[in-house]
This record gives sequence, structure tokens and C-alpha cells, in this order.
Amino acid sequence: MKKNIEPTPLSLDDAAAMAQWDSFVKSHAEGTPYHLSGWMKTIAATYGFKPLLYAAKDAADEVAAVLPFFIIKNIMNGKRSVSLPFSDYGGQLLGEACKNEDVFSGICNKNPNLFKQVELRGGLPFSTSFVSNACYTRHVLDLQRDVETVYKNINKRTIQYSIRKAEKAGVTVTERRDAAGMEEFVRLNSLTRKKHGVPSQPRKWFDHLVEKIIVRGDGFILLAALDSRIIGASIFLICGNSLHYKYNASDPSILHTVSPNHLITWTGIKWGIEHGFRRLDFGRTSSDNEGLMRYKEMWGTQAIAIPYYYFPKVVGASSVNEKSLPYRIYTAGWRMLPDPVAELASSVVFRFLA
Repeated sequence: MKKNIEPTPLSLDDAAAMAQWDSFVKSHAEGTPYHLSGWMKTIAATYGFKPLLYAAKDAADEVAAVLPFFIIKNIMNGKRSVSLPFSDYGGQLLGEACKNEDVFSGICNKNPNLFKQVELRGGLPFSTSFVSNACYTRHVLDLQRDVETVYKNINKRTIQYSIRKAEKAGVTVTERRDAAGMEEFVRLNSLTRKKHGVPSQPRKWFDHLVEKIIVRGDGFILLAALDSRIIGASIFLICGNSLHYKYNASDPSILHTVSPNHLITWTGIKWGIEHGFRRLDFGRTSSDNEGLMRYKEMWGTQAIAIPYYYFPKVVGASSVNEKSLPYRIYTAGWRMLPDPVAELASSVVFRFLA
């Protein structure tokens, strides 16, 4: 590392340092909502995981690189340093002054005991000792076009049809940035996750998400209503000129009549175009989830591989194949749990999914 590009640890509670951090992330071409302090505060407040945040500054005392980690401990995988848990993306963000540097190597050399087992969700390290696992694909939609052009490139038979059907049925979509809007999402999310046989983040996760991200302008909630009944909800996150489609939920009992999800997504796309965003990131998809991969491609997106990097070997929930027998048994079993039991177990299980 250059002498004036030395990475130093920062505190998540240092407001001034985090303001500089967030400013750098939002201005970086590869910055994501998951690199923002609000997202990391949500992780820390919900699960109590210890954050390890490093930043390097240039000669002008401006942030030139950031690399966030959380220390994750559990009986299944031991102690790991993850960048970043519960996130599609992580890893180091390098500015021009650090373009050819490896921030991680500088940190690791000083703190070898903290990085005996590492997972980087993106942010290619220069070290050749990492094992790459290309298990996920991201889908990105170009928003630098007019609404009509974007709509024409959307699948007609499934997506456009569903949008028109929801509109004709009288479904309306509204934007919310408050706890009441999140309450509706949490209710629908519980139903949706149970249907798919997977646990939901605990309630306090979404409470912190509102407080530390949504109300601060780094995200919003779209609610779909039919006859004054909320039947669908999605959460979008914001970073710089990118819009990220993070969570989606809907009432399973209404899906045979009308699908609100397509109209919500289309509303989010139009919102992004109207507010000058350059792209909508549909997030990561397991490459073996062919149905979801195909669905995201129907929106006219570009598919991009996002390898994760591990040291010394591939471990953790993010590396699990969704077609594997253990995963299928797990989801089938979760569907059979009584709702109160599933809700109670979710907060425990999710710690192992970090």
C-alpha cells in the first residue's frame, strides 16, 4: 500500500466518519445500498454482529477506498468475516487513488487473526488465494431511456398482460416511507415466505430498515391496493444513480385473480426513469433458479455473473445450491411449520443465513 493510502478502522457510531463514508459510496460507480452505513446499522442493531469497517484516505484526506466486514459466529461454520451478510453485494470499493491497490491485503496483514475465514460478495480481491464461486447472477435494467421504449422491451405475453390486467381490475400503487407502510409489507412478507418454504427476517429487522434507511431517503415502499385492501408490497433501495429492487411480497390468496407484483415493479421502473436513475438492479438470483432467472430476463434486463470470493474454502448459506436435496427438504419442512412456530424460529434461523 502507498503511505497515504493506508486503511484504518472506523466506528459505525462515528457520525462524521460515516457521512464521509456514505458520500464516497454514493459517488462510486459500483457503490450499493449494502455499502451504506444505514444498511450496516440495520444489521448491527438487529443481530448484534460486530462490524469491521475500514477506509483509506488520500493525501487530501478524502476517502479513497472502503471495505466493510461483519464478524459472524455460529456452530455450523465457526467464525467468519463476511462482506456483507444479508446483502447481495459487498467487498471493497476503490477510488481512483486506490485503483491498483488491494485494500484487503493491507488490512489482513495487520489483522491476520480476524481473517482466517473470509467471504467477499463481490469486490474482486487481488489475492490469488481466494476461491471463486460464481453461484449468482444479477439482472440490471437500463433506465436511461424513455418510458415507452422500456415498456416495449418487456415481455408481452406475461409481464405486459399482467400489468394491464391489474390496472383494469382497479389495482392502485402508492409510495410510502413510514412505519405504517412497512407494517403492511411485513404482514404480506410473512405469508409469502411461508408459501415458499423459507424463513423471514425478524420484525425488528424491518423496523430498523425504516428508521435507518427508508425515512432517511435511501429507499421507499410501494404498496398495491385493491378495493382498499393491500395485496402487494415491494421495497426499493437507493444508492447514487442506482435503484435496487430488494424485497417483494403479496397476498397468496389473490394471485389467482390478479397479480399486483408486475404493476408494482412497473411503477418502480417508471419512478426510477422519472427521477433520473441510470439503472434498476433486480438483485442477485441463484443461477440454478431457472424460473426466477427467466422472470427477471422478461423485464428486458442484462444478466451479469457476480462471483463471490472465499478464503480458504467455500462455506456459508450463500453457497448452497437451491436444487440440492438438503435445500428441498429444508423448504418442504418449513412450509409445514405452524405460523407461530415459523415466526419464532425465523429470528434464530436467519442468524445462520448471514
